[in-house]
Amino acid sequence: MTKRPDLGRLKAILFDFDGVVVQSEDVYDRATKKLGDMYGIHIPQPYYESNRGIAETLFYERFKATFELDVDMPTLQENGRKLLWSEFSSSVHYTPGFQQFYRKIRKQVSHVAMVTATPRPLIDEIFKNSNIEVDFDFIVTSSDVKETKPAPDSYLKACEICGVEPAQALVIEDSPTGLRSATAAGCQTVGITTSCGQDSLKEANFVVDSFGELEELLTIV
Repeated sequence: MTKRPDLGRLKAILFDFDGVVVQSEDVYDRATKKLGDMYGIHIPQPYYESNRGIAETLFYERFKATFELDVDMPTLQENGRKLLWSEFSSSVHYTPGFQQFYRKIRKQVSHVAMVTATPRPLIDEIFKNSNIEVDFDFIVTSSDVKETKPAPDSYLKACEICGVEPAQALVIEDSPTGLRSATAAGCQTVGITTSCGQDSLKEANFVVDSFGELEELLTIV
């Protein structure tokens, strides 16, 4: 653990999307299960957690290889996206405490942005087809970088857009993949246990169980 983050010295807060802004891991799990049902596959429970936080293309590549599917990638991806959009339109919710934390942090930090491994077309569809409305300064997606998480490119690009050094940015992530990306970029990191246990987030500078705990950590009033 490093020392407590100094909110006065932070210039940017960078949020991951799935599992941080919204409680979407169950949404992805349901869509994945339905995709398995479509191809007559029973998906074992450990498969879901082991594939959280990875890029969309990698997810479908693993899905196709793991279950030895005789289907082309564009068709598999199209079917998966349709199922995911349907789930997002009906059952996605903000992570408890996120909205209050977001309103408070907007008043105290110069830049507030979102950094996700989801590609731009999919994130646009999610925002269009759900009740999620957050006024981020900007959003960096996997479509905006050469390599997405766990490579550092996404967080380096976000810091570049903000005009801040990575050490001045605090990243909030819920997966080991995202934390590796932020750490490699040189950002300060907080792991929040909305999707994974504390042991899975041990690479973070800090681990919290809720946004309320994070407010206390940052001494936000």
